[in-house]
Amino acid sequence: MTQALSPPTTPRERAMVAEMEAHLAAITRAAGGSLERELQALYLLAVEREELAVVGYGGADVQGRIARLGARVEVRAIVAHALRWAARDERTHAVLARGLLSGLRRLRLRLQALAADVGGLVAGWSAAVLQHTTRRSAPFSRLVARTVALLGALAGKVPRTARAALQQQSFTAFCAFQVGAELTAALSWERISSLAAQVNDMRVSRTTARIASDERKHERVLRVLLAAFDEHDRLRPGLEAIDLARQLEAIDPAFVPGHARALPSPLGQGGAVHVAEDPRAARGDAAAARQLLRAVLVDTGLLDRLFAGAPPNPAVAVKTTFMMAYDARDPSPVVDPALLEELALLLRARGASRVSYLEAPNHYDRFFGGRSVAEVARYLGFESPHYEVVDCSAAQSPHDFARGHAQTTVSTHWKGADLRLVLAKMRTNPSWLVTLTMAGLDSLGRRTDELLFEDRQGDLVSGLMMLLDAFPPHLAVLDATHHVPDGLTGILGDPDPSHPGRVYAARDALALDLVAARHMGIRHLPGSSALSFALDWFDDPRSVTVVQGPDAPLHPFKSPHRNDATIFLSSLAYPVYVAGGDKGSLWLPLMDTQAFPMLERGSLLTRAVRASLRAVFGFGKPPRP
Repeated sequence: MTQALSPPTTPRERAMVAEMEAHLAAITRAAGGSLERELQALYLLAVEREELAVVGYGGADVQGRIARLGARVEVRAIVAHALRWAARDERTHAVLARGLLSGLRRLRLRLQALAADVGGLVAGWSAAVLQHTTRRSAPFSRLVARTVALLGALAGKVPRTARAALQQQSFTAFCAFQVGAELTAALSWERISSLAAQVNDMRVSRTTARIASDERKHERVLRVLLAAFDEHDRLRPGLEAIDLARQLEAIDPAFVPGHARALPSPLGQGGAVHVAEDPRAARGDAAAARQLLRAVLVDTGLLDRLFAGAPPNPAVAVKTTFMMAYDARDPSPVVDPALLEELALLLRARGASRVSYLEAPNHYDRFFGGRSVAEVARYLGFESPHYEVVDCSAAQSPHDFARGHAQTTVSTHWKGADLRLVLAKMRTNPSWLVTLTMAGLDSLGRRTDELLFEDRQGDLVSGLMMLLDAFPPHLAVLDATHHVPDGLTGILGDPDPSHPGRVYAARDALALDLVAARHMGIRHLPGSSALSFALDWFDDPRSVTVVQGPDAPLHPFKSPHRNDATIFLSSLAYPVYVAGGDKGSLWLPLMDTQAFPMLERGSLLTRAVRASLRAVFGFGKPPRP
């Protein structure tokens, strides 16, 4: 439901709103009556402003400023979380605006979007340096930032009402300025929503109206913070962490850490993570793999406790992993079929009326035939009287998600199941570093390629969090038995995989994934990764997680962050994959063309680049006999 825009309450706020209204009117006049040109100009404005806000709320300078506030550590943690969450919101808004421009397929607009993107990041950094550092603490950075601000003012990029804010100031002065900035952002997005409705793009109209609502929430958060601190950055007398948390939670629970919410998610609560290991399972022994599954689910009582809270004869949906398969000779992208069969038997033995394994198509079906879920399942031999394989993209149910805008539907089987499980394969990922149980749920709503490439109108990790928030799994199981793809590009298939001989299980998928990531040698989670996002969206369970079973690093195992070179390549992976290669066309494995015929070979240059990437990064090639 659309919230009313809060009226500006100070002379500065009124001046900022008036300046934005004049700017929007100028954009309308410049468009000469063309709604399309007006929308394009507004999208470019949004890209620049949203990227500026990403740095303004989530950058190192403002987070460092929060660490110096005159308040107890728990208060500072709440403030840091609130602004970090606002930064994540702004990032998803920028993704949408860029995607809308990229979707127009015009080189000029793409270049303008890139310039706006870079301009916003530079402007955000400059403003943060000038507002939150001193000449003594950062003399060179302030000199560069002052130069950038001067050039921006000369170019007309710095509004008059913003120029006074580009100086060292108190935290409350920063919040006061940002209140006005959020009021103007809401005005801009509301104009986009109105124009989108006029051109009959109701999906964009609804999405951008929701973004305007996000901006209004940010304004309310900033007003709460403004009232909580005095001009010397000290918490006002009589205010405690719980008071601040409840005020922010009343705006949206996402603005406070998970443990401070009145109704926390089941994800991020920690508890036991069960791990079992057997060298025979590492060699592909199916009986040993089945025994490991029973060890973590049956011997621990985990499965029986799960069914004790379920209705009689429950329908069970299990999201699993096999659609990245490309050649049966390389089982690294696929869950062990013995585990699929054993889990179905265990569920049936406890009264499950139906066991449905869910998977969804991915971008490979743009390049190869035979890539439906049913066809790939048959190719891999995933057929049994004890379970069914379901294409979860084929039946989707509408859902009104509490936050975010990347998803509007969810798998009907997943939503309607009495019990929801995930059985995923341990895999490395060049940008997220790991793809484990939570990441395995990313295709329960929109196709992942709709949220992955340059013209996407939503963010893949945000879309994943929306699904996890609304429909979390009741139980998570991770296959790390044999042929576990490691290294930088493991998710694309690995001819030289690791063989840990392990199975993991837990009620809390986030706790499980954090334990498994630590065992995989991941010491630092990039801010853009699914696990890092989950820590903010839900909570950090590491201090209340207990590992039952082996708790040692996997060895040998090639971590995506094993040296400086892979760390550097990992940082480039996502932007290169998203912006280059025509939606992944350059990063294709050597598919078994008997089962999956190539729809179009591509040019000689394209084929040469594909072969070179496979050779350099060592992915997508069946192992030699």
